[in-house]
Amino acid sequence: MGKTSVAAATALRCAELGHHTIAISTDAAHSLADSLDVPLTGDILNISKNLDAIEVDVVHEMETRWKEIGQYLSDFMVSQGLDPISAKEMTVWPGMELMSALFYIEEFQKSGRYDVVVMDTAPTAETLRLLSFPDTANWYFDKMYKIFRNTVRLARATVGKVMSTPLPTDAFLRDLDHLKDRMKTVRNILLDASTTSVRLVVNPERMVINETKRAYTYLSLYNMTVECLVINRLLPEEARDHYPQAKYEEQSRYMELIEESFSPLKMLKAYQSSTEVLGKESLMVLAKQLFGEGDPAEVYTTEKSLEIFNRDGVDMLALRLPFSSKEEVELYKTNDVLIVKVGWYKRSVALPYSLMKKEARKAEFKDGRLLISFQ
Repeated sequence: MGKTSVAAATALRCAELGHHTIAISTDAAHSLADSLDVPLTGDILNISKNLDAIEVDVVHEMETRWKEIGQYLSDFMVSQGLDPISAKEMTVWPGMELMSALFYIEEFQKSGRYDVVVMDTAPTAETLRLLSFPDTANWYFDKMYKIFRNTVRLARATVGKVMSTPLPTDAFLRDLDHLKDRMKTVRNILLDASTTSVRLVVNPERMVINETKRAYTYLSLYNMTVECLVINRLLPEEARDHYPQAKYEEQSRYMELIEESFSPLKMLKAYQSSTEVLGKESLMVLAKQLFGEGDPAEVYTTEKSLEIFNRDGVDMLALRLPFSSKEEVELYKTNDVLIVKVGWYKRSVALPYSLMKKEARKAEFKDGRLLISFQ
């Protein structure tokens, strides 16, 4: 969908304007290096004036940041019969790369080393895992960690002296304590609209639009602030002689669907290039299309256009609809989509699984937002 090119172009333009910027890739495909046309590793690398970049390498993170955890897991697996090489590979558990990326954000926020952090995330499903990880981790730490720690202490005093399986060390438990505290800090950073926002990238294609709609809904469910929408790979008007008329008609229909699904989000537009967007020169052309003479670091809004929450045991969906009244509103629900119609204005909202089988029972206006109750 061009998200890597958009992220790289955003970072380059921010750096050009004097912001100390870092671009981080959390995508296992690590296409950020290809886009910048610079080899990247698990260490921070200076790309140009004011611009650094890094591709999160989970093996590197294990060897440099999580030594105690990695050593214990490796020892444990060796005790269960794995050879040392296989045991080392098995110490990398699912989610470690997500955790590492989030901790970089926490470090940069605390140190003030960078003015702007641009994160090039993995495809939609992986990105949602990344952003929901702090909540999930906090739940496990709150519910399970105390039990685990007390069990280890009891085991040391009883069976620990005769069992062959190694027990976690105090350093291992301290590392877990540290992880727990850092996860809470990361969660606060992600939910702070003045610090963190999401910019979605969409192409004028039906499948991509539907996937982006679902991403928007679930980001709202996690209480993230979606700041703007980047519409990529549009056919330019001046190139009508080079493309079939049917392609422009199709694009026009999809643009209507995008407006219907994401308005009133701010929308930035980028046009299809005849060449690959690789290297600084072509990325700066893309940045010019998106931002003109503007500053990509500008915060377009801190207000959430769409929110999903629970109030007094009732699931609620809040939709920003300024200058509207309850009398103008009509609601329709078809499978996983809620359609909100206000006069000639229509909004299509992809519902999360938790609301798909519930009916929209009540709608009310408050402070420019339409509040819909589900039962």
